[in-house]
Amino acid sequence: LASRPLLSVAQNILPLRQPRRPHSMAPPDFYALLGVDRAATNEQVRNAYRDCAMQHHPDRGGDPAVWSALQRAYDTLSDPQKRAVYDRTKQDGSVGAEKAFGQAFAEKGEGAAQQRGLSIEAEMAEAKGKGSTLAAAGFDMSHAQGFEAWMRNQKGMGKQSFYTAEDLLRSRQYGNIEATESTAQPLPALSATAVRFDAHGPPEEVLYVDRACSLPDKLAHGEVLVHMLAACVTDEDLLRVQTPLTVLNDFPPFNRTNNKWEAVPLPATAGVEGVGVVIATAKNVPTLKDHPLEVKDWVLLRPEARRRPAGCWSTMAVVDSSMLVKVPAQLMPVRHLACSRSLCTAYRLLEDYGSLRPGDTIIQNAADLPVGQAVIQLCKMLKIRSINLVPDDEAFEQTKELLVQLGASHVLRDNAKVGEFIDALGQMMPRLGIDSLGGEAGKRMSVALRPGGQLVMHSLQTGQVPTISPSLLMYQQISLHGFNMAQWVDENGVEAYKDMLNTIGELVQAGNLELATAEAPVRGMEPSALKAALSSHRRGAAGRPRERSVLVLGSEAAANEVYFELQASIRSMYGADEPQT
Repeated sequence: LASRPLLSVAQNILPLRQPRRPHSMAPPDFYALLGVDRAATNEQVRNAYRDCAMQHHPDRGGDPAVWSALQRAYDTLSDPQKRAVYDRTKQDGSVGAEKAFGQAFAEKGEGAAQQRGLSIEAEMAEAKGKGSTLAAAGFDMSHAQGFEAWMRNQKGMGKQSFYTAEDLLRSRQYGNIEATESTAQPLPALSATAVRFDAHGPPEEVLYVDRACSLPDKLAHGEVLVHMLAACVTDEDLLRVQTPLTVLNDFPPFNRTNNKWEAVPLPATAGVEGVGVVIATAKNVPTLKDHPLEVKDWVLLRPEARRRPAGCWSTMAVVDSSMLVKVPAQLMPVRHLACSRSLCTAYRLLEDYGSLRPGDTIIQNAADLPVGQAVIQLCKMLKIRSINLVPDDEAFEQTKELLVQLGASHVLRDNAKVGEFIDALGQMMPRLGIDSLGGEAGKRMSVALRPGGQLVMHSLQTGQVPTISPSLLMYQQISLHGFNMAQWVDENGVEAYKDMLNTIGELVQAGNLELATAEAPVRGMEPSALKAALSSHRRGAAGRPRERSVLVLGSEAAANEVYFELQASIRSMYGADEPQT
């Protein structure tokens, strides 16, 4: 967040347990106090603390203030959770998840303020100082400048550099290139309960529950077998069922890049987002340099913009390890993990757009769905007012009550009555609009924004882009943006995504991020129950707000049971000496 003093406000979100330091004084470096490296093991930290105790303990004539600082350093670095918080925020874990979140939010904002683009004035001054002239042909750059420009312009264009053997083995472009059987892990005959489709079309019409979906007879190079726990029904899931996005590959600008959508071989299992537990791996997966995984690791499906869906709406799924993100076991409740992309999307929308400061106002539609619920609660923590638009249906009052409990500042009916909408806003002019619907719903929000405001689309449930009046674009400087979590992960990397998940996990565990969703067990699911799960987010009923459905696919206990059964089957097939997966 550019140029905003969130640090001072974040320090007031929760009472500090220690006196506040003046801003000119940097907090102590706990690693330097103990004399250990940032990569030090727990044993090294413990040994360093003992050495310091021999020298600085007050009973041995040490300074009590120094000893107190050493104790705080050891208490923080010897606890994995407190150490993780400290590594991100430079604050010891005692400050609480909510304050740590505010602190990290502020630090990222200060860092963003330091970034700048091309300064024409500065470049011209430099050129004059060197006595150089502008080249008549256009460009006159050094080799380093040219390479930097080339690298910068490859973002979003797909893979342009060299291909490794691992790339070729994993790429579906080269179907005739396979690893030797030495890395494969044979499997006994396995079947799963899965939600599948034989042709693209309306999800309620083409999706069905297959109670005996056969799985491959082996795990090929880089693949793992995942016992799925849960998966959220999202707009992207439904879009990938309804439409083969490969049709876009033939049209500009997509036909001008290497970043193509992969075809989905039919019949296929639905599902792009979910959480599960690894129960078997190909023999090379635990030793991979990138994306290594082991049995009993908890994993999320990595947000992918172009690759074909992993097919996680199944009790078990064979997935390439490069499509998975390892997370700490029980980082947060399973339903939160199943909706983790929604939580991360809410985090990024507030972090990256609107240049928000405490006391500002945002407006969002579809505020009753997971992204909206998370935005409300994050805004409450950051002292940002939220105007929340929800469907004008029979469940409006119940929906309003739920969102107010979460921390919503205002909850309004989202309908075509623009006059009533503007009157309800009064003098409030939001700096940021978060659009989940598109079309006329997004257009209404653009009218509400203050001069220079930003309207960000993160989903298009109507399938239409908001049509913004030219007068708003030119005279109010309203800008329209699109956000996609998969694209963000591609640009910022998996480690940044995992850091964000850990931060959100701390907020969830501290009770600062709740989710209202509907559970839908897949085992024994009838066609009518499947249709209800696919449409539960569209409209509320009398006395019951609408909710996103979370498909319940398994449990950790069931995953352990399947793992032991699988190992027994492999031993019986290939002999007791066969190494375990």
